[in-house]
Amino acid sequence: MENGKTSLNIRKLKKQVKGITLIALVVTIIVLLILAGVAISLTIGQNGIFSRAQTAVNTWRNAETNEQLAMGELEDWMDGYMNGNGGNQGGGDQGDEVIVNTVKIPKGFYYVGGAKDTGLIISDNPADENKYSSTNWSDQANIPSGLNAETGINNVQIEPIVGNQFVWVPVEDSSKFQTYDGYAYGKIQSEFFSEIGQSELYNFENCLEPAPEGSRYEAEESEYNSMKTSVETNKGFYVARFEASEGTGSKAESKPGVEPWRYIAWGNSMTEIGTEGAVAKSQNMYTDKNTYGVTSTLIYGAQWDAIMNWLDPKYSTATAEDPCDANSIVVKSEYGNHSGDIANSGAYEDDKLKNIYDLCGNLGEWTMEASSSDDRVGRGGYFDGSGSESPVSTRGSGYPDSDDLSIVGFRPALYL
Repeated sequence: MENGKTSLNIRKLKKQVKGITLIALVVTIIVLLILAGVAISLTIGQNGIFSRAQTAVNTWRNAETNEQLAMGELEDWMDGYMNGNGGNQGGGDQGDEVIVNTVKIPKGFYYVGGAKDTGLIISDNPADENKYSSTNWSDQANIPSGLNAETGINNVQIEPIVGNQFVWVPVEDSSKFQTYDGYAYGKIQSEFFSEIGQSELYNFENCLEPAPEGSRYEAEESEYNSMKTSVETNKGFYVARFEASEGTGSKAESKPGVEPWRYIAWGNSMTEIGTEGAVAKSQNMYTDKNTYGVTSTLIYGAQWDAIMNWLDPKYSTATAEDPCDANSIVVKSEYGNHSGDIANSGAYEDDKLKNIYDLCGNLGEWTMEASSSDDRVGRGGYFDGSGSESPVSTRGSGYPDSDDLSIVGFRPALYL
């Protein structure tokens, strides 16, 4: 009996032991699941080990990038300083006091290359900085076949320039910043048109800028005076390197490789610019003074003649007795497209003068000048005409609302 009782107690104890083991197992599993959840959260959660590790990697990479940028900026500053550019070559967000070769690079623009005497080029795209300058040629391995460092300096670019391009036109003698008669058919134009009895019609002996009172738009005189003051103060201005083309949103551009903008009127009338003509398109090229430190305009007649004086100093001193020196650039016919067919802007290197393309040919170009109370002036030769009759200094005229002219385009200019 005693043995039977003992056996029963042993069986009960075994059952209790089995029950405790199962509960412990369940508890253990639950504890392990909790621990696993905590471990997973610590590993891959928002603030987990992986996340913190990735943050550390990103922080290190950013620090490395910033260090490289800082080193690049320091190198650019040192290059600029050694090249006499005051340690800076781009206007960008640094204001409009950056000086290159004594020329002011305006805010929002960048020095591309060239020099003041041969044509200093700027662009409104920071990717173009120094693409046309000697700094691109320091690594001999990057020089294209057939060129060397000397031929590359200031006259060949390694990469395409993507922004709108402009060239500085120096005006050292402000007394010469005025309009001149120009040449046509081998003569000073006032003389030529007098000979054929059209001097009164064209009135080229009295180049008019701004237009005569009563035939100018409301702000024309004040705009002209602001431009003239700026040019005289800063001893120059910028001109579009290319004839204007039509860009995105019907905005004027100064870029190569595209057909220049033609079939465009000067404006609605002598007294109204409108919104779709050459004046409005030029003025709307740069309107945000917080971004760009310039005023954009359609080129003035005085600016065109300043380019002529820059191309050939004899231009302003020519006389009726000897107006057409055979060596004068501004009377030659070689510097423009007179083929009879329109060409893309900048298509021909031979048509480049002081780094400015197509002044002589391709399209005649509207200016702000007036030839009378009824007509606005166009300058330069055109593709469907003789270069000997219409060289680079040629002056013509037309009704301001004429928008059906296949041989007339326009060229913007900038003043500081």
